[in-house]
Amino acid sequence: MILERATSDDVPAILALANWAAVNTPANFATEPEPLADWAASFAQSHEKYPWIVARDENRLLGFAKASMHRARGAYRWTAEVSVYVDPDAHRRGIGRALYGALIPCLRAQGYVTLLAGITPPNPASERLHESMGFVRCGTYHRAGWKFDRWHDVGYWDMHLQPVYHPPEPIRPVADVWPKLQRLRVERTGLSVRRADLTSDEAATLIRALNHELASMYSEPGANHFHLDPAQVTGARGAYVIAYVEDEPAGCGAVRAFDDGTAELKRMFVVPRWRALGISRHILHTLEEHAAGIGVKRMLLETGTRQKEALSLYERAGYSRIPLFGEYIHSPLTSVCMAKTL
Repeated sequence: MILERATSDDVPAILALANWAAVNTPANFATEPEPLADWAASFAQSHEKYPWIVARDENRLLGFAKASMHRARGAYRWTAEVSVYVDPDAHRRGIGRALYGALIPCLRAQGYVTLLAGITPPNPASERLHESMGFVRCGTYHRAGWKFDRWHDVGYWDMHLQPVYHPPEPIRPVADVWPKLQRLRVERTGLSVRRADLTSDEAATLIRALNHELASMYSEPGANHFHLDPAQVTGARGAYVIAYVEDEPAGCGAVRAFDDGTAELKRMFVVPRWRALGISRHILHTLEEHAAGIGVKRMLLETGTRQKEALSLYERAGYSRIPLFGEYIHSPLTSVCMAKTL
């Protein structure tokens, strides 16, 4: 199966799937087949800003997923509605999940903040798919549509792609992010993690974003521990690294060694638009390799009680919880300390 951006040549096959659903199910609220001209115009007007993704094998189109405008007023520009259709003969093959697995990272990298998906109940398969991708039910429009001689509700699910404290950024065109994502996700290229100067402009930008995020998450006095001296990450004492998605700084991390064969992981961060792509795992692996190379036998770290993704990352990487140590003893309500033997 191949996942790729749709072209105008795909629109007839895309429409055939949508029209099948319109004629045979209440999932699509069209009450008669829609004309090709309307869908061709919609594709031409939207595909540069909103991704249209298709799944195909050698002979046919298996399904598609796309995003579209939620509402036209300016404050909605960071919200998109998403939908996915799979050929009825190709159900239960994971195609819907694969399509969303390509669509959602693209929307995140573009800078969209909130995704909405409407589902006409009962549709347990669609509900399971959306929940498995991270959508949460947020409400119901009752008696929203009349079709097949009865009223139908529409349940809405939402997903938030950027942190609530992260100010929205300009939306990037699909063409600016899709090739990078393909190289990251499919070709496994385009990502590099390199040692960097903690006093550089790139480092300052990443650290500033990290500090803003942590300060927004943890407002309690003494909950944040931002200190890291450049001398602690130079030479054989440690390292500071930056992860690049091609030429764009996408994350960072540091390790500082102590004299007893231990080292502490510090300043782990991934830019929100590049999250959920495994970049933090690569940063962590690079820092562990560096630590082992300078004789470190045991890695320590502190993270926050509200950073569920970070806790999951470290647990999967083999870290276990330990008693609070050092300065973190003074933030028992917000700090979690962990360790791993290298």
